[in-house]
Amino acid sequence: MIYKNFTIENFKGIENVTINLIKDDLVLLLGLNESGKTTILKAIETFDYLNDVDDDKFFRSIRNKSDVNSNNSAKITATIELDEKVTIDEFKGLIKSATDKEKEVQNLEAFLHDINKNKQVVISRIIPFKKGNPQKYYYEFETEHPYKTNNFSRVIAQEFVRKCPYIIYFEDFKDRIPEKIFTSRTNDAFNEDWYDIIDGLFYNTNKEYSIEQFKKLYSKSNPREKDAITVLKRVNKTLNQSFSDKWKELSGVKDIEETELAYNSSRSFFEISITDTDGTTFSVDERSKGALWYLSFLMKTEFRRKKLRVNSGKPIFLIDEPASNLHSTAQQNMIGDFQKLVEDTSVIYSTHSQYLISLENIKTTYIVERKDGDISSTLWSNFIKSNHSNISYYQPLANILNIIPNNFDIPWKKAVITEGPSDMNVLNVIFDTICNKKKDFVVYPGTSANNLAPLISLNLGWGADFKVLLDSDKEGKKAKERYLKEFDLREDQIAVLPLQDHTIENYFTKEEKLAIYNLAFDTVKQDKVNKKEFAGMFSILNPSKEKKKKLKKILEDDTIKRFEDLFRILNC
Repeated sequence: MIYKNFTIENFKGIENVTINLIKDDLVLLLGLNESGKTTILKAIETFDYLNDVDDDKFFRSIRNKSDVNSNNSAKITATIELDEKVTIDEFKGLIKSATDKEKEVQNLEAFLHDINKNKQVVISRIIPFKKGNPQKYYYEFETEHPYKTNNFSRVIAQEFVRKCPYIIYFEDFKDRIPEKIFTSRTNDAFNEDWYDIIDGLFYNTNKEYSIEQFKKLYSKSNPREKDAITVLKRVNKTLNQSFSDKWKELSGVKDIEETELAYNSSRSFFEISITDTDGTTFSVDERSKGALWYLSFLMKTEFRRKKLRVNSGKPIFLIDEPASNLHSTAQQNMIGDFQKLVEDTSVIYSTHSQYLISLENIKTTYIVERKDGDISSTLWSNFIKSNHSNISYYQPLANILNIIPNNFDIPWKKAVITEGPSDMNVLNVIFDTICNKKKDFVVYPGTSANNLAPLISLNLGWGADFKVLLDSDKEGKKAKERYLKEFDLREDQIAVLPLQDHTIENYFTKEEKLAIYNLAFDTVKQDKVNKKEFAGMFSILNPSKEKKKKLKKILEDDTIKRFEDLFRILNC
């Protein structure tokens, strides 16, 4: 199963917010502190009852604090894509408890037939309030079904959620790996979450293993220390295999060679140590925050036993202000790491840091704002329509975060200024596809051929080596003459696409555009690719390394030569 979107209603300061998840794309919630980003993440986490805190305080926190006598229900609705058929056999245990078993089997079979046909089901978690007090929560199907008023359908809906991918929330560096992970609940320093994670590590090693079973190997009546050593060696092998298989390529863990879980039997606690690539061993409190964040991230995602659902589908990681107190370069590297993670997970993260913005995933960025206590979330494409900028497509990002540019913020010395983001995506994708060298330039998109003057002015002031790329249509040629005259530029600083009435879209044949569209969207389209579809397919290909490899086979020799000539003109 795969989550496609979440709609949040009446949750704290949220009246109505929808967050869509798009395959292989990061989702970013962008906004200032206290704008409501964390509230959105916590609402999504709340969809899964396994994330609940076992006390009334958890449910009371969901209500809007200003509405002390609220009778409004909080509601989190998920649209879930079915990637394989759901069978009635998965609900046999519940059917046994039904009053009218025969009728419920008929109802359920009819319902499962419909959702399997449509490959989708919509479920809401509802938390009612009465005069400000939380009532018993329940789940219900929003998808039409033959027992709409039947309470038994709520039982089935909750069972569906139990089978859905897990959702895990990560809060910056506030929940780091403890120096000592105690195994006795009576100890004042006992941490249930980390006990659960280590217990999950044992379970992943062998389903018969657990912390309690391991502790018995040290019992005074029947000590079996050699067996305990054997078990712990196997557990450490599982830890390091997971670390090597999935995490070693991430930038934040490149200095980590090995991790080890040790046990102190006399005081009943575990300790984790880290060995660097040079052979030096450190305890967790001696390592950098970045390395510990990744190690903590690994252990929580791989080994949190109570939320572990093997083969349940694509899990969601909710990451709140990741690495916001790390160096800017480490933050930028983290974006690339998250991009690797979305190959088999869904990642929604929040930030107010300019260095954690993924321009390649800008289309899946939501602008989060709080006005008069109400939290809103606006998709980037809709946000820029109401926030016109004469400087560039990305200028609203600086406005949102109150960024005041200075010399240290200029991330390039060499730039290509294009008419818009579509041209930017094409240049980035094709360069990565056909050029066997590292990109030493940045493509910066404007908003149209006629609105590039502010960008040109900024680059002149910064002393950047830049070129402007314009279409060879009437508008592009007219803009070139104006910019040459207005800024006294050299002729070669403004490039116009070769050939008459040419746009970058026309660099491709009709057959190529159709094949590229099908590659980008994993579909079989047979009719003409329109301008909007053309822009969409290159925005998808931009961050996708796997699809770029396949793209080169689609491009004809003449197309590759046209782009090679263009890159020479742009001095790229």
